[in-house]
Amino acid sequence: MTLRSRLLMRTCLLAMMTGTGLACAPALAQTSAPVPLFLKQEAEQDAERQSDQGPTNPGTTSAPLSGGFGSTVPNTTQAETFPSDPNAVQSLSLGAVDAEAVGTIGRSRGGLGIDMWNGTTRRSAAHLISELPATPATHTARDLQERMLLSAAALPQDSPEISLLEARVAKLIEMGALDNAIELVRAAPQGSRGSMLAQAEINALLIGAKLDAACDAIESYGASYEEVFWLKAAAMCAFYANDPTSAAFSVDLVREMGGEGDATFFGLVSAIRSGGAANPELLDELRPLDLALLEIAKQSIPTSQLETGNPAAIIGITNAKATATDVRLEAARKAEKLGLISAEQLADIYQSVNFTADALASVLDDASEGIQARQYAKLYQAAVQSDVPAARAEILSALFETAEFEGDFMQAARLSAPMLADIPVNGDFSWFAVAALKASIAANSFERAENWLQVARSSANASNDISSRLSLLYPVLAISGLEETGAIKPAQPVANAANGNSVQTFGTDAQSAPQQNFGLGGAVVPGAPTSSGGMASATVMPNSASAEDVQSASDRAAALARHRARMIEWQEMQAARGDQAAARRYSELIFNLFEGFGIEVPDSLWDGLLKAPYAEERVTTSSAVSHHLNDAASAQQKAKTVAMVIQAQQIAAAENADPKVLSDTVTSLEAVGLESDARRLATELLMSFNH
Repeated sequence: MTLRSRLLMRTCLLAMMTGTGLACAPALAQTSAPVPLFLKQEAEQDAERQSDQGPTNPGTTSAPLSGGFGSTVPNTTQAETFPSDPNAVQSLSLGAVDAEAVGTIGRSRGGLGIDMWNGTTRRSAAHLISELPATPATHTARDLQERMLLSAAALPQDSPEISLLEARVAKLIEMGALDNAIELVRAAPQGSRGSMLAQAEINALLIGAKLDAACDAIESYGASYEEVFWLKAAAMCAFYANDPTSAAFSVDLVREMGGEGDATFFGLVSAIRSGGAANPELLDELRPLDLALLEIAKQSIPTSQLETGNPAAIIGITNAKATATDVRLEAARKAEKLGLISAEQLADIYQSVNFTADALASVLDDASEGIQARQYAKLYQAAVQSDVPAARAEILSALFETAEFEGDFMQAARLSAPMLADIPVNGDFSWFAVAALKASIAANSFERAENWLQVARSSANASNDISSRLSLLYPVLAISGLEETGAIKPAQPVANAANGNSVQTFGTDAQSAPQQNFGLGGAVVPGAPTSSGGMASATVMPNSASAEDVQSASDRAAALARHRARMIEWQEMQAARGDQAAARRYSELIFNLFEGFGIEVPDSLWDGLLKAPYAEERVTTSSAVSHHLNDAASAQQKAKTVAMVIQAQQIAAAENADPKVLSDTVTSLEAVGLESDARRLATELLMSFNH
C-alpha cells in the first residue's frame, strides 16, 4: 500500500473518529490540520498513476543528484548555446528553457556573469560546488562564494542529469546563507522544483527559526511528495500548532513507513509530549527539523554544538528562545565572525541585553565583563545611547581597542559602521582619526576612510603619535588603494565579440558592467556578447590609455620614491617589535601581497628576511589546488578561479600560513577581472593578521 493510500484511509478514519465529517471528501477539504494536505483526490492519483505508466517525455531526464542531496529531479536542459552576436535574430523554443540556469543576481549586482562556467564541464562544476567550504576563512571569500552560487549563468551542456541548482541551494544552506537559499529556490518555477529543492526551502526556514513560514510552505508542498520527511514535518507543525491528535496521526505514519529507526525524532517527540528533556546523547548531529522540535520542546541546544563549527547549530543556538543570554551572545559573536548572521543582526542581539543605566554611563570606568561578547554588547549599547559625538567616539575607541586585542577588530568595525558614519570628520576628532580610518577600511567604507586619512595627515605633528601610527598602517593603506605606490594598474579582461576570447583593457571591473536581465535562460547583457565556450586566451592591448587612466612618468616616479621611503620607515618600526617571529610573518605576507598587485618591495626589505633557517614548516594548499587555480585564471574560467581562490585562502587563519599561496589568490582574482575583490581580500588578510 502506498503512502497516499495509507494517508487517505487514515484521514477518513480520523475524520469519523473526531467528528469532523462522515465521509472522506470533507476531511480532504480541510486546511486546519497539516496531514490532510498531503492527500489528493483519487482521480488525481489515478491520473498520476497513468502518467507514470505512460511513455516517458523524451525531453525530460531524471537522475541522482551529484552534490549532496541524492535525489531524482526532472531536468530540462536545452542544448542550444548563447549566440556570440548579441544583435542576431534568434528563434527560441519557450518550452525548453533551463530552470537550472536561474539566479538571483546579475553582473550589475556582483554576479560573475553569464559565461562564468565557460570551459568547465557540468560534472566538474558540481564537484567544485560540493567541495566549497561551509565556513570560508574570510568574509571576502564568503561573499565571493555566495555570489558564485547565486549568479544567473548559462550551464555546461554535458551530463544534464546533474542538478547544479540543487547543488547550489544545498551549499548555501550548508554555509548558513538561508535567505539566499530560499530566494534561489523560489527563483525556479514551482513546477520545476523536485522534492529535494522543496525540502531545502523548508530546512532553510527551520534553521532560521521561521516556523510559521516553514509550516505554510509545508502546507503548500505537502500534497506533492511522498518521502517520510514530509510526514515528520507535518508532525512538527501539528505539535507547533498544539494539535496533539494530528501530531499523533503523523507520528504513527512515520513509524509505519519505516521511520522507527530515527531515535532523535522519536526522542524529541517524547520530550514534547512529556514536557521533559530529550536525552543529550541524541543531540550530537542536529538536523533542521530537530532544531525546530527542540524549540517546540522549549529545550536549549547543547552548547557543545558551538565548537562543532556546524553553521546550522550555531545559528540555531543564536535564534533559540531557550538559549541562555550569555551563551546566545557568544554564539552570535561567533556567528557574525563566520558570516552566518549580519552585523545588523548581531547589533539587535547586543541591544537585547539588559544593562543598568549606571553601568552604561560608567562603561569606560568599570571593569570588563567576564564574557567578551557581553563586554562588546555593553560598549555597543553605551555608544548607541550617547548623543554626544565626542563621547561616542571615546566609547567606540575603547570598543576597537578591546576588539583588536581579542582578534575581533574587523567585527567591531562592521558592527559600529552606522554609528561611525555619524561622527564628524574634522580636526576636532584628530585623536580618533587613525582608529576611525582603520574601522572605515575594515567596513569597506573607502570614501570615508580617505576623509579620515586626510584629517590624520593634517593633524600629525611632533606632539602626537599620529605619524607613527600611520606609518605602521602604511601597507594596509597601500593595498587598499588609499596611498599611491607608483604601481601600474593591472589590465582587466573583457570579452572580445569577434572571436569569443578574452582581451585586456584598462579600468574595467565586474562591478561596473552593464545592467543584466536574467531568468530561466540565464543572463543577457545588452551589447556585451558572451564567449562561445572553450579555453579563452589572454592578450594585451597596446598601452594607449588616456591621461586619466595612466599616471605620467614623473608622477609615477615621485609616487614610487615616496613608497620606497615609507616602506623603509615601516620596516624600521617592525625591527623594533618585541615579537620578531610575528614581525617576520607579517612582513612576508605584506611583501607577497604587494608583488601580487605589482607593488614594489625594495630589495633591502627582502634582504632583511634572508636569514637561516631557510626551510620552514608552513600550512599550504595542495599542489593540485595551485595548479588548477593558475590554469583557470589563465583560461579566464571565472567560476573555477573563484572556487580555487576560496579553497586556497582557507589557510588564511593559520598562524604559519604560506604567504605565497595567499599572493596567488589575489593575482588570480585580478586576472579574471575581480580587482576590487582582490583588494578586499588582501586588505582583510592584513587587518586580520594576528600581530
